[in-house]
Amino acid sequence: MTQNNNNDVLAFLDDIIPDTPENRLIERQELFRIALTQGMRNLRKRVGMTQKELAQKLGVTQGWVSKLESANNDHTFASVLAYLDGLAADFEAAILLNDQKFQVIPAYLRKEQEEIEGAITSVLNPPENLSSTPASKPPEFPSISPEQKRQCEEVKEIIKKTHSLWGIAS
Repeated sequence: MTQNNNNDVLAFLDDIIPDTPENRLIERQELFRIALTQGMRNLRKRVGMTQKELAQKLGVTQGWVSKLESANNDHTFASVLAYLDGLAADFEAAILLNDQKFQVIPAYLRKEQEEIEGAITSVLNPPENLSSTPASKPPEFPSISPEQKRQCEEVKEIIKKTHSLWGIAS
């Protein structure tokens, strides 16, 4: 295919997929999924394991590992964390607000239970001085739908009720 044909395809896609906040969010999610799966594959290769060896260590099939390393499949936190734990790696997520770290949330895959219990409180109750937004009023994100906002509120309530992190009760 020539460069001209590539431009025609991109122009066609621009015509049928409008540039909206919702579509830009979907694009960013897909880019994140691609980067995550590439990082997972790179890590597995760096520690010198094949998909089959990792699958045997985790007690799953090689196909499960292959699907998890594919950006074409959905990934749950539980699956990603099990994969990383099988490689003796850890994971943390940084939540950014106005391009500043609001909170870093570690998974604590490589920590002992005693170390985790002391750290959970700081994760569930971040220092207020990390954010310029008052804790009582959450920021507005116009690119998410009212349904997504409702789901976020439900998740916040579940976290408040269970006080758990990555399935570990405090």
